[in-house]
Order: sequence, then structure tokens, then C-alpha cells
Amino acid sequence: MLAALSGCAASTASDGESGSGNGSGSGAPGTGAGPGIDDFGGAGGADGAPGDLDPGAEPGEGADCGRQNFNVERKPASILLVLDRSASMLDDPNGDDGTPSKWDIVVPALQEVITSTNEAASWGLKVFPQGHRAGTCSEESFPSDILIPIAMNNASTVNQAISDTEAEGDGTPTGDAINKGVEYLKTLQNDDPKYILLATDGDPSCPKSASDEFAVQAVANAAAAGFHTFVVGIASSESKVEALNGLAVAGLEPRQDPDPLAPKFYLASTKDQLVTSLQTITGEVSTCLFPLSAPPPNPDHVGVFIGDQAVMHDTTGADGWDYTGPDMMTIKLSGAACDQVANSGAGSVKVIFGCKDDPIY
Repeated sequence: MLAALSGCAASTASDGESGSGNGSGSGAPGTGAGPGIDDFGGAGGADGAPGDLDPGAEPGEGADCGRQNFNVERKPASILLVLDRSASMLDDPNGDDGTPSKWDIVVPALQEVITSTNEAASWGLKVFPQGHRAGTCSEESFPSDILIPIAMNNASTVNQAISDTEAEGDGTPTGDAINKGVEYLKTLQNDDPKYILLATDGDPSCPKSASDEFAVQAVANAAAAGFHTFVVGIASSESKVEALNGLAVAGLEPRQDPDPLAPKFYLASTKDQLVTSLQTITGEVSTCLFPLSAPPPNPDHVGVFIGDQAVMHDTTGADGWDYTGPDMMTIKLSGAACDQVANSGAGSVKVIFGCKDDPIY
């Protein structure tokens, strides 16, 4: 958070002496009748410098009331990419030996979107299966460690790991991969919103019995733990479409389409189509959460602005802003205010901690 503190004290210049505030206070500039006003509407000190923070001071007492102006930065979502590297990813989207392969489509599309969202999302990577072609669902296929832990500004590390990965995996233990991902996400000690992005080409195949049901239950359990799953896939048969649809619905983030027969997962039959799908997903997980570096001195005297437009305090969470918890360390925008931030950019959001009896709006 970038913060600029500006004093709210009355000028120390006596009546009739020249004041040095840099704006238009309650009196004319240069008369000493009022403090200057900075670019965001904050009051400048008598010498144009910030004063001492004293939120309890009464106006006119010669003490600084501590008005603070902030440009706030959006809290990024955490996304664990769970990437299918089974050998079938080397087939083309029709399930044949043609080109480009599903892997050739998925890798550059993922890397393009991960790069473009480096600041908006914290990325991590889990690949599955672990083993190589040695038979169907051998013991070494089942996923264990997270390859790249989630971290901010992690795009280059994740993309390099994807480049170093080969689609030579043995079987498709989707359910186990999701379960391992959930175990990892539960260890993260932060309140960032967390999601799973499952990129696969269809049917889970491990365990050999009830593999579809096992995978769907794993995704449903992840959602119940607070980790929704987006599913992107390249389906080459009706059975794989059905499997992917089941996973997408269980993950509580199905693709929205007015056609009830349209796939519920995000489509990836071409690189451009996959890029569009991934951009839609990352747009949906972009948060409207803005952390503060400290709680406000007066929680009831806070102003939130998108550009120059005031956002009203709305405790119902329908349309406006509110604190996310009793610690008052994070502000959340909702409704039209959140939509406006998505369109105008998070850098346009400003917060003012106001002085007592100091008008914010």
C-alpha cells in the first residue's frame, strides 16, 4: 500500500499573517484562516508538511487530526494449477496422432495467461501423474509433492516448470491430484481467496475402479473446504465430455452458457480458445479485496473512491464497500462497485481515513 499522510492541524500562523498551505482551505489562501488541501482532498499542514498523527484531537486545538489518503492495491487470488501430463495429452484434440497435440495447445496458452496475470494472481503448480509410461496406474503414478508452491509474482517460475514438464505420464489419477492440492492449500496461512485450476483432457483413470466418481468426490470435497475448482479440458469423446462436465459442476465454478446442453467446463480445442477460456477464469477470480496497512483511527469516518467517484458504505454486501472482518484490515467492494473496478483497474481505488468532524464526501 502506498500511503501519504497529511496534517489536518489549523495553521500556526496568526490571524492576518501569511499561511503556507498549498490549496484552498476554509479561508482564502495566504490568510492563515484554514489549512491547505492536497490533491485528494486531504488537508496540508501549516508548512505544507505532514503533521503528527492524533486522531482524537478536536479541530481548532492546534493538534493534527491525522487525515490519511491511500492508493490501495488489490489482494491477488491464489491459484493452484493442477496440470494433466498423461501420455494421452500427446494426441490431437480428436484423439489421433495429428498435430498440434493437446499438450502443444495447452502449454503456450497457459504460459501466456499466467504471464499476463502475474500481478493479479499468485500462481502455483501441481502436475500429475508423477510416473512415466510403465503401465496403467502404477504405484509411482500417484501424485505427491506440489511442484511449485504458490507465491506472488511467480509467473516465470511456474512457466519454466511447465516448459520442463513432459507429457509422458502413466494414467490419470485426477482425484488423487486434487486431494493433494487441497492438502497443500490448507497449509497456507493467509486469507487470500484460493482456487484450483484443473487442466486435463478427460477421463480420470486411477484408481481403476470408480475413477470418475472418486475424482468428482475429490473436487466436491475441495469446494466444501473452500477451494472451488475451474475445469479446462480438451475432450475427444462423449464420455470425456461427460466426465469433465461432472468435475466442473462439482467444483462449483461451471462455465456459464445460456444453452443448457453446452459444456460445463471451459473449452480448449485450440490455443486461442483456451486463452479466452483462461482469461475468463482469471477475470472471475480477480478479487475486490483491498488490504489496509493499519485499521482506521475512526472506522465510521472512512471514504472509498473509484477515481473521483465516491463508493458508499454498505454493510449488506450488496453494492458498495464494507470491512471484511472485525479487525477492519481489509475493505471489500461489492456489486456495481466491484464491477467498475474490474473495468477501470484496481489502481484507481483510493481510501481516506478522515479526521473527526472532517467531511469525507
